Amino acid sequence: MNSNTTSNPMEIESLETNQERETNAPEVWEEEEEDEATKKDDGSTRFLKVFAVIAGWGSTFFGVDTSVIGGAALYVQPDLSISPLQWSWITSVPLLAACFGLGTSIPLCYHIGRKYVVLLAAVLYLAGATMSAAADSMVVLLVGRIILGLGMGLEAMVIPIYLAELVPKQHRGGHLNIFNSLQTFGGFIAAIIDGIFQNVSGGWRYMLGSGVIGPALQLVFALFIPESPRWYIQKGRIADAERSWKRIRKDMPKTRKEFLELKENVENEMKEAKGAMQVVTEILTVPRIRATFVIGALISLAQQWNGATAIAYYLPTLISQMGVSVKNSVYADIPIYFYNSCCTLPSFFLFDRFGRRPVLLATMPILIIGLIISGCSLQASTVASRAGGFFVGLALYYIGYQIGVSPLAWAINGEIYELHVRNWGMSWGAAILLGSAFSVSYTFTRQVRAFTKTGVFGLYAGFTLIFWFILIILMPETNGRTLEDIRNIFDEGLIGLAKYNWSQTKTWIRTKLGKQHVAVDSSKESDELASSISPTKKQEKASAKEDSALAAIQQSAQE
Repeated sequence: MNSNTTSNPMEIESLETNQERETNAPEVWEEEEEDEATKKDDGSTRFLKVFAVIAGWGSTFFGVDTSVIGGAALYVQPDLSISPLQWSWITSVPLLAACFGLGTSIPLCYHIGRKYVVLLAAVLYLAGATMSAAADSMVVLLVGRIILGLGMGLEAMVIPIYLAELVPKQHRGGHLNIFNSLQTFGGFIAAIIDGIFQNVSGGWRYMLGSGVIGPALQLVFALFIPESPRWYIQKGRIADAERSWKRIRKDMPKTRKEFLELKENVENEMKEAKGAMQVVTEILTVPRIRATFVIGALISLAQQWNGATAIAYYLPTLISQMGVSVKNSVYADIPIYFYNSCCTLPSFFLFDRFGRRPVLLATMPILIIGLIISGCSLQASTVASRAGGFFVGLALYYIGYQIGVSPLAWAINGEIYELHVRNWGMSWGAAILLGSAFSVSYTFTRQVRAFTKTGVFGLYAGFTLIFWFILIILMPETNGRTLEDIRNIFDEGLIGLAKYNWSQTKTWIRTKLGKQHVAVDSSKESDELASSISPTKKQEKASAKEDSALAAIQQSAQE
């Protein structure tokens, strides 16, 4: 046992005592675990949700920028003489800069910890928003938004990791949705700000300047959040890990045992740690790890290639081009973003109650229908019918998007990677997500010129349909598993995962159509799961059968 573990006995109970309790009196653990009150209590302290919201507050930066730049676009372009094609760089360049911010986040998260990366991201975003608001030319505005984007990249990397490492497994899906929910809340606040300042001379500066509020608040409150216990254990600072654990978990047998398991799992994974080139080689050659990176990429691509960021950036412009006045198109953002924010709320309980996979696969068709309705409505002959059909489609679109693929992209990327490649994995997933957001938003005006607005919405619907079919086959279910246990899902790589998912999908379809009444005994389910996900258990069963057969032969020979 590390000597740091018992360095402060007055403040923290000794882990050695806990280990003796676990080793010498296992029946006590069993009795306490069977207690009904203990089962219902997940062991979280009352401060855990506060810490999660403070850390996740950085995601409001994304929402504020997405919403505020759309409203400001109608006033900045004529004021600074920026052409529509030049404006496509202004809107999308933070997303490109965020990809570079992700590259620096890997060593930063490892060396200085999750907490201080959150603080650094807030500083960068604060500086970028200030420069953008004070810009007197396109160049200054562009530089300010590049700095802002670097902060966005750090936030995109660290927040999902921090939240996944902080919350209990049974509530991880809901807590990871904090990132997405606060992002949409930021968009709603920015829409209100746009509406307030659009009639003020130089109001676009106040719109862009509103971006300093979020990072300023986070800079103050993030000083009080705990560092990730996993990061402390990774650094060998066990006493600090205990201290941090005490701030997010109650002192009870279940949580003490959970900490010991966490410590053991992290230390075991750290023994497998590799250098940078070895990690890259492992990602490319080890099926189990490679599969997680493929899934992370797919869910990130699916989140953006439905046009979400482009629609958000150009929403006021799209509304004004239907024949609605510029002023009313900015005001229309307020109820739209309020509705968008409300659509994120069901995810807090749906993910943990029904699972990630069912929610995603059920909501993507709704998203597709919404895109088709919105796109087709743009061909209507009157302003009322164009706007009415567009808003109906947009309402369906946001239901499918904000309940399903939007929060799940962050949640899945925050929980599927093994510890020694988690920083790499989160950077990978976020880079693909932000890179796709840049590509979609930067090319939007060009796509409209080539395909018309209706054609572009149809294109996004087609992309989403393709990803839906792919994810039916490859999307894993991670609900209710610890971060350390999730690795077992990918033991046979993508092929084993695809076989298992496809088998389950066919069974579900037959059951729903009434073609087959599924009555599978527990032993058959266990064999199927072992054959498709856990080859080690399969080999053990086969070995046991061989031993039994050999013993029978020997007994027969003796007789």
